[in-house]
Amino acid sequence: MELDIRSQNLHLDEATESHVQRRMNFALEQFNSWITRVQVHLEDVNGPRRGIDKQCRILVNLKGGKTIKVEDLDVDLIAAVNRAADRMGQVVSREVDRRRKKKG
Repeated sequence: MELDIRSQNLHLDEATESHVQRRMNFALEQFNSWITRVQVHLEDVNGPRRGIDKQCRILVNLKGGKTIKVEDLDVDLIAAVNRAADRMGQVVSREVDRRRKKKG
């Protein structure tokens, strides 16, 4: 599973990047054989104006060509990452279950 983390309009320190890597691995590791690439885009949407503006967008490319997208917004970047990773894990799990049922 290839993991690509990018940030826009915010400083991504080592601790935050490490947290994002751990959360993605925790949420998606069991589906590693089904996933070709994971892209995580982190953005401060409003810049210095504050508000609910920290966005985490995750794109997962599955074998067979399907791409799954999940987004979350929060005041806190870590909270947005955690929720998005949890949801992505659930969505990928459902998709993998569907594919397994089709084969069987």
